[in-house]
Amino acid sequence: MLIGRHDERAAMTAALSPEAETASLVLLGDPGVGKTALLDTAVTEALSAGTKVLRVRGNAAETELAFAGLHQLLLPVLDRVDGLPARQGAALLGAFGLGDDPTPPDHMMMSLAVLTLTSQVASTQRLLLAVDDAQWVDPGSCQVLGFLARRLAGEPIGLLVAARGTHRPDWLDRSVPELVVPALSSAEAEELLSTQLDPPTGSARRRVLATAAGNPLALVELSRSAARDGALPTGRQVPVTDLLERTFAAQVDALPEATREALLVAAAAEGAGLAAVSGALPPGTDMDVWLPAEEAGLIRLHADRLDFRHPLVRSAIYSAAPFTVRRRAHLALAAALEGDPDRRAWQLSAATVTPDASVSGALEATAMRAFARGAMSEAVAGLERAVQLNPSPGEQTRLLATAAYGAILVGDITQAQALGARATELNTDPAAAPYINALTGLIAMLMMRMDCAFALVVPETVRDAAQIDASTSTIATGIVYHSGSPAQRARIRAVLATRRPETEPAHAFHLWDIGVTDPFGGGSAVRGHLSAAASAPGRAPTETHTLGVLSMVLDETETAVTLLREVANPQWEDADAFHAGMTAADLAWANLESGRWADARLGVERLAGRFLAGERSHGAARALAVLATLCALTGEPETALRHATAVLAATEPAGVLGTVVRARRAAALAAMALGDPTSAFHHLRSLFDRSGAPVHYHLSCYAVADYAAAAVLTGRAEDAATALEYVSAEVADGASVRLRQILDRAGALLTEPNEAGPRFEAALADPAGRRWPFERAQVWLEYGEWLRRRRRIAEARDALSKARDLFEGLGAVHWNQRAQAELRAAGVDVESAPRDGLNTLTPQRRRIVRLAAQGLTNREIGERLFLSPRTVGTHLYQAFPVLGVTSRSQLRDVVDQDATD
Repeated sequence: MLIGRHDERAAMTAALSPEAETASLVLLGDPGVGKTALLDTAVTEALSAGTKVLRVRGNAAETELAFAGLHQLLLPVLDRVDGLPARQGAALLGAFGLGDDPTPPDHMMMSLAVLTLTSQVASTQRLLLAVDDAQWVDPGSCQVLGFLARRLAGEPIGLLVAARGTHRPDWLDRSVPELVVPALSSAEAEELLSTQLDPPTGSARRRVLATAAGNPLALVELSRSAARDGALPTGRQVPVTDLLERTFAAQVDALPEATREALLVAAAAEGAGLAAVSGALPPGTDMDVWLPAEEAGLIRLHADRLDFRHPLVRSAIYSAAPFTVRRRAHLALAAALEGDPDRRAWQLSAATVTPDASVSGALEATAMRAFARGAMSEAVAGLERAVQLNPSPGEQTRLLATAAYGAILVGDITQAQALGARATELNTDPAAAPYINALTGLIAMLMMRMDCAFALVVPETVRDAAQIDASTSTIATGIVYHSGSPAQRARIRAVLATRRPETEPAHAFHLWDIGVTDPFGGGSAVRGHLSAAASAPGRAPTETHTLGVLSMVLDETETAVTLLREVANPQWEDADAFHAGMTAADLAWANLESGRWADARLGVERLAGRFLAGERSHGAARALAVLATLCALTGEPETALRHATAVLAATEPAGVLGTVVRARRAAALAAMALGDPTSAFHHLRSLFDRSGAPVHYHLSCYAVADYAAAAVLTGRAEDAATALEYVSAEVADGASVRLRQILDRAGALLTEPNEAGPRFEAALADPAGRRWPFERAQVWLEYGEWLRRRRRIAEARDALSKARDLFEGLGAVHWNQRAQAELRAAGVDVESAPRDGLNTLTPQRRRIVRLAAQGLTNREIGERLFLSPRTVGTHLYQAFPVLGVTSRSQLRDVVDQDATD
């Protein structure tokens, strides 16, 4: 029976009701304050109401075991996996190590499988997912739970999470409401104490109340101690956690020796099944050994498992035992867990204090299985422990390097840097030095230490391509592209020029080396191989990332979006983690350039927020540059300038010219939106040197048209004309459709007014230019302005209307206002134009409508957007009245198929 808690129960009921926008809640609070009791109450009430409950309780012994929490949660419904789509079912079974497919499971497909499975379970009865002690749930399971938490809208699914402390778990979306469970009031504490079997009285009662300070578990346990032996704490106040552990330890001390030994084995094995625990006990031990502990209320015994009454009972038992005794328990458990190599490895690890190659090898094997199942954080933890237990410096170096790369993949650059430094310090093998230097160089680049990064990857001793392998050269050329350093570029091109011609189709990494160091001269040749490389099966995630960025560099923007989504889809919870956020930033740029501005913002907001909070990683800086650009374009120019200034303060001193160019362009766009062409001119002028040459051999070239526009407005057209001449010579015949459109736009702005028409028409001649809608709209706007000044009003109206429609669809506020003003000047009643119902929908709902208009089913849309079919159906049902349609077949009539979603 709960004493008090009326407000907390009411809050739980409201948060988890079917009418709640997202039926979810996180309970926070100190150990023993009653979170589990509240969660148990919610579970009991849900079951009474006919709700199905799936439950998981985290424990400290399983935080390194891949997807252990998720397996516990879904075990009662795993027999329904066969009803999932084939790819989803295979991914889910693969994550649990149960599938036949040896390839690593797609983490997002596995998460979608969990969403689909729970949605199917909830189709027949409401479902509650209850997560207790979330602080100890393994990271892989937490990622999936975070994925679910963001997708409960429209689903008859509730999520109740309980976690220790007052800070919500990082993986839990901010939209999930939280309730910090307080201590009981004085009156409630008195009432609870009075319900105990033999409540203390007099001074003992006052001491219990004062010591427990309203903590329910402390009140109960101190009352039991007082009734049992009159023992109560004296002297200074101690933390409640320490107090409870001492109280539980005293209760254990009163048990028979055999029971105490059995409890220690159970404490060491928490999370393992009862059969494994029993198998680790001395021969001849029967189930009666547990009876004294059950009668004391310390454990609950089930058919297949043993639960401690509270996690502090386990920690009290474990911490009170000497290490030698704990070691014997771990070794006995390892012997009993022969059929469970992952648990066995960690048991051996806990029993090992001196280097042991066999235990290290077992942990490495466990880590590699975690990698294969997509549990990267658990894999890194296993490798770190394997390093500690390996006696060989060479093996330690190898394991450290592998762990460092794993840390890069999960986005923990600080950890990667520490691991890489240790690998460098330990290494004595000259043959291993190039790989370790490449790894530490990559980390240095991710920390924006560009000169150091290049020197590590391409030391002065490297003069021939034979001295640098494909993966290392890819890191080197990536550093060059981001730094924009002419000296680095010349050096790496000289080295790569000695590479022997390929006898087989070009490898993705070789294509990258050519494309990013010579995008105009070598771009055409690389494009010829790009399609085959992008469609090749069996690509590793890093190879997919490489090809995606290469596609973006070469203005194969749609290919870039497709490839980069495979490894950093903005719908994913951990999209900003892969390669320390670099992939998320790359995808955001591709989405921005192709007009998918909502996706671009979704993909970088969290990562950009980390930069604003003090993180100075390259990925976070690039993310903030994307966000600055989006803010400039969508009506937040002051915010854009603040973001761009912050990025420049970090990247200009570090020599990260690629990001500097992006941030300067964002600042220039913001200045134009604020009506300050002079500031815009100065920002854009800095992207070209005194001679007019681009400061970044590739990215500066794309700013030349905006530079021309600002230069004309400020009377400095000759400066931009010099830059255009230089860029045109550099690009020569290597311009993509996109860049040709930009160069023609710049030429039209800078030529004599009477001669500008053909240049504008040339910029608009290739219909493929529509793939970059904002840049296309800029041409239509300026062409319309030129036509209106020439008194060609009908043509001007047409051009300006095209510009206005594109800007309005994108949400380009300043440019849309400018187009509307020009239309009014051309005699068009802009205000009478009907508002597009499609544009009033949320970005996600708009994407769902567009995909439905293309004929995709709810399930197909769900797989693409990582939503359940039911949620897709709910979005469509709510969109129909807004769009003025009553059926799916009518969507084609209201969706412009040529628009970019």
